[in-house]
Amino acid sequence: MFVVFVCLLSKNAYAQDVDLENVYKPNFKVSGALNANTVFYDSNQDSSREPFTYLLSGSLNFTAFSFSVPVFYSITNQGENLGYTAPFDFNRICIMPKYKWIKAYIGNASMTFSPYTLSGIPFKGIGLELTPRGAFKVSMMGGQIFKAVAEDEALGGVPVYERYGYGVKTSFEKEKYKIGWIGFYAKDNANSLQFVGEEKGVTPKENWVNSLTFNTSLLSNLTFDVEYAMSVVTEDSRANYRAGGNFRDKLFSAKENTEYLNALNVNFDYAIQKSKLGLTYERIDPNYYTLGAMYFNNDLENIALRFSRPFYKDNINFSASLGYQRDNLAQDKKQDSKRVVGSLNMNYKISDQLSFNGSYSNFSTYTNKRLDQFEIINNPIVVPADTLNYRQLSQNANFNLTYAFGKKKNQNVNFNYSIAGQANQQGGVIRRGQASTVQNYNLAHTINFTGIKTSFNSSINYTENQVSQFDNSSVGASVGVSKKLLKDKMNTNFGLLYNNTESNVTSSSVFGIKFNNTYMLLQKHNFTLGLISMFRSSTGRPQNNDLMLNFNYGYSF
Repeated sequence: MFVVFVCLLSKNAYAQDVDLENVYKPNFKVSGALNANTVFYDSNQDSSREPFTYLLSGSLNFTAFSFSVPVFYSITNQGENLGYTAPFDFNRICIMPKYKWIKAYIGNASMTFSPYTLSGIPFKGIGLELTPRGAFKVSMMGGQIFKAVAEDEALGGVPVYERYGYGVKTSFEKEKYKIGWIGFYAKDNANSLQFVGEEKGVTPKENWVNSLTFNTSLLSNLTFDVEYAMSVVTEDSRANYRAGGNFRDKLFSAKENTEYLNALNVNFDYAIQKSKLGLTYERIDPNYYTLGAMYFNNDLENIALRFSRPFYKDNINFSASLGYQRDNLAQDKKQDSKRVVGSLNMNYKISDQLSFNGSYSNFSTYTNKRLDQFEIINNPIVVPADTLNYRQLSQNANFNLTYAFGKKKNQNVNFNYSIAGQANQQGGVIRRGQASTVQNYNLAHTINFTGIKTSFNSSINYTENQVSQFDNSSVGASVGVSKKLLKDKMNTNFGLLYNNTESNVTSSSVFGIKFNNTYMLLQKHNFTLGLISMFRSSTGRPQNNDLMLNFNYGYSF
């Protein structure tokens, strides 16, 4: 069946002249990169950090005829002494053979179909992508997402069921439009754990996700994208089947606790000469999630408008966005919030030597707590103060100025200023201790002496924090030198840094030494040795000294 399917897909792909001479040339080649990284750590204080960790990683690519077989791997000991068992593999290997328009994933892999279905979650199994020259494309996957972890071995004592997932993505693509369907199914193995107490709130889940996508550029300079997804979530697959269900319930074998949840994303982009306008609308039902993603935001409605355009002979690039977001879409919460977000960004190339970039963002969050009618009836002493009318104001700005000067622009000065402010307003009043501001100033200088292949860098920084009723400030500086040796095969870096922080009640300081040396041998071997030693002292605490030594070897061929 699969062979017939592939042959049908390839019908148009092979309607072309075949160069028989090149077909029979093996052109066998092996290429890739190997990397070995080790980290040694030592401290005079107790630390949860491992004293020695290693990571072996790399890629190999075998090619012959029209075949290519890339192999990616990573081996580490970072998961051996965590004190708990993770439901996934730290050591990973993935083989991705490819023949013309056929590509496979074998082993520890990850694939992304869309944000609302399968979105990059790692799995151990098999994946397949078929992208022939015709209009029809298809991707498939199947494998284990989580391993079972018993209660006494799990992080925080929360057990994990064994979980398998399967997905299909299909699309029909033409020059002016594209239509697609995505199906994803995942289910926990209820028999993979012997016993799970109800107090843990862990149940074997089952999830069907279906998504329809459409993209078109029928009008000049206008693109339109839309995705609608429905996630069928069963929180406990051990529940009884829903009695007397409708057609949809029968189609998805709905249980008594099965929910149907929706997500919608619509996006417009329009180009007018050099200007670009964009509009996005997104709505995600409360409790919407997919077992094909690690994390997911839900219960939100979001509208965003975007604009960008270059000015002044393309020396100025300007962009702006304005958005509105709200939650509690089902109106079943006592508290809801609304957020207005705006941002401005500008990059300005003043001259070949001087450039400026800046950004500003401002968002306000409105939170309202509503008393229901029973609270008002049963409690006659309720006053408006018992309701919550809360507003959080946040502003962030960043300005950066860079100036290059000297012979062949061998010197560079950079100044950066950033400020972040936040205030909590209730009932139209910002009370004492409900506002905070963080400001940071940084000035850096770099000079390169090309004749002796040496560069020096230095920087000073100052940070001022006004958080609620507590203020603190810190000042610091760093210096460093870098030099190339042995006909540019070796690059040596050495640096010192110091930072001091003062507050109303405590003071602390950090002194650090950094050393890094890289050496290239025969254009293929790279050796790196790095050392960082930090000396920390703080009022009322013992001094903390730690040392981290890093050695890395890389080989490319």
